[in-house]
Amino acid sequence: MAPSSKVINLVNVPSDIGSIYAGKSRAPAAFADAGLQEKLKDGGFEVNEFQAFENAMPAGWVASTREPNGAKNETKTVEACQQVRDTVAAALKHNQKGEIERPDFQVILAGECLYCPAILSSYWGHFKGEKRIGLIYIDADCDLYAPVEPNGSGNIAGMTLTHLTLREGALESMKTFARPDGSGVVSNDNIVLFGTNMQSGTNKREHLAYLFDNDYRVFTSQTVQRMPTETGTAALEWMEERVDYILVHLDVDVIDPDTFPLCNVPSYTGLGFEQCMAALRVLLKSDKCVALSVAEVNPDHDPGLLMTGRLVNELVGALG
Repeated sequence: MAPSSKVINLVNVPSDIGSIYAGKSRAPAAFADAGLQEKLKDGGFEVNEFQAFENAMPAGWVASTREPNGAKNETKTVEACQQVRDTVAAALKHNQKGEIERPDFQVILAGECLYCPAILSSYWGHFKGEKRIGLIYIDADCDLYAPVEPNGSGNIAGMTLTHLTLREGALESMKTFARPDGSGVVSNDNIVLFGTNMQSGTNKREHLAYLFDNDYRVFTSQTVQRMPTETGTAALEWMEERVDYILVHLDVDVIDPDTFPLCNVPSYTGLGFEQCMAALRVLLKSDKCVALSVAEVNPDHDPGLLMTGRLVNELVGALG
C-alpha cells in the first residue's frame, strides 16, 4: 500500500497564475488550517515540507492579454513551472542515497493542474529515463486547448494535456518540461484520463475525438460514479502493466459541485464526493504509486473549511 515508507514530502505550490480568476493560491494554507500536516503526523508519518516559491509568495493571478503567443501570463507561468520542477526535484533527492531507488512519497498541493508537466519532468529527469513514469489524471476536463485555438480562454491551465504530450500547438516555452529525450512526459501508453466529463462544453468534440483517435485510455465521470472501486481497479491494472512508478493527479473539479463546490470553476460531472474518494483510495493503494498532486481547490468557496477538512480526512485515510 502506497506510500511504502512513513515519510511524506509535502510540496506547497500556492498558485492561480494560469487560471480564470484568483483564489487557489490560498489552497496550501487552507490545507494546513484544516490540519493536513498534523493529521499526517498523528498517522505516524514524518512530514518534510518544501515551498515552491521563495518566501512562500504565491504565483498570483494578474490580468493579462494573450500576446504574443496566445497564452495569458506565459512568461510568469513558465517561470513558476520551472520553480515547481526544481522544488519537486529537490524533494526527490531528500533522504535519497541513490538516483534509482524508490523516492519518498510526495503530496503536491499544486494549486493548478498546469504544473503537471513540470512535476512529471522532475520524475523523468530524476530517474534519467531509466524508469517509466505514468500519470492517472483525475480531472473533469481533458485540457487539450492550444494557445491559438478559437474559443479558447488563453489560460494555460486549459492546455495541460497539450503540454503533457507536447502535441502540435504546444507552447515552445513549455517544451522544456519533457522526458530526457525531449518528448512529452506522457503519451497514450502512460496516462489514464479518469473522470472526464463527457457532457461538459469545455471538452470540445475535436478534443474528445483526439483522445479516441489516438487510443488514449479514458474513464468517464459517469462510469466512475456507477462503479468507483471497479473503475479505479481497472485503471490501476492497465497502468501498472506499463510503468514503473505512478503519479495520481486529483483536480477537485471532477467532483460534482451540486454537493461539493470546492473547485475553482464548476463542472457538473455527476460524480459524488464519496464515489470519487472510493476510487482514489484504490489508486493510492498501488505499490507503484509515489505521488499525489491535488489541484483546483479554491478556499474562497469554503469559508469554514468544512469541505477542505473532509478532503483532508479522506486523503490522510487513503495514505495511511
